[in-house]
Amino acid sequence: MSAKRKIEAVVFDLDGLMVDSEPLARRAWDKVLEEYGHRLDDETHAAIVGRRTGESAQIVRERFALPVDAEELAAAKTRQWQSIWALGLPPMPGLYDLQRQLARRHVPWGVATSSPRMYAAAVVEQLGLAASCRAIAAGDEVTRGKPAPDIYLLAAERLGMPPQACLAFEDSEPGARAAQSAGMLVVAIPNGAPAHGLAFADFLFDSLSRAAAQIDSLLGSENAAP
Repeated sequence: MSAKRKIEAVVFDLDGLMVDSEPLARRAWDKVLEEYGHRLDDETHAAIVGRRTGESAQIVRERFALPVDAEELAAAKTRQWQSIWALGLPPMPGLYDLQRQLARRHVPWGVATSSPRMYAAAVVEQLGLAASCRAIAAGDEVTRGKPAPDIYLLAAERLGMPPQACLAFEDSEPGARAAQSAGMLVVAIPNGAPAHGLAFADFLFDSLSRAAAQIDSLLGSENAAP
């Protein structure tokens, strides 16, 4: 396995990829839905993973025929979520190993997330990675969210790299399609999602640790560590 072209930068999704936040985000939605006598089912959860909160709120509202508009629903979820993530989010296994591998090879990296910039910056800081993160592109900074390519195009621009020179790490289908549409090579880490939904990705691993072990192949031989 080897990269099809020379990779000069890496772009990470955040939730479910760098941090194990999806079960906690689902808990936030459940707290919101309690008021209406519902819980987030697996099908609805799968439909909103990787999307911006406003878009997710519209999907949730329609699925459960809730008597509230999407904007109010999104605000309620944001309040619940902030009380959870402010306590700290656990890093995904293999994240720091992969970060060390990139540092050894002097490969710059950034974040492309559907979440708001304030949240993304705070989580990167929580992880102790703010000093090495070269760029953040967030969902509240673009017109269209994933699966549109806008967030990844903005990340590449802020890294000062053409998208074709970037390798994207994603855990969701909307995110992987966004990165691919932007012109990036895509490494998919399903994180419990059905792998067949990410079969179109250029590379597929079951963890960041497995990806870290193949980093030279993913980046191309020019980036091999000394």
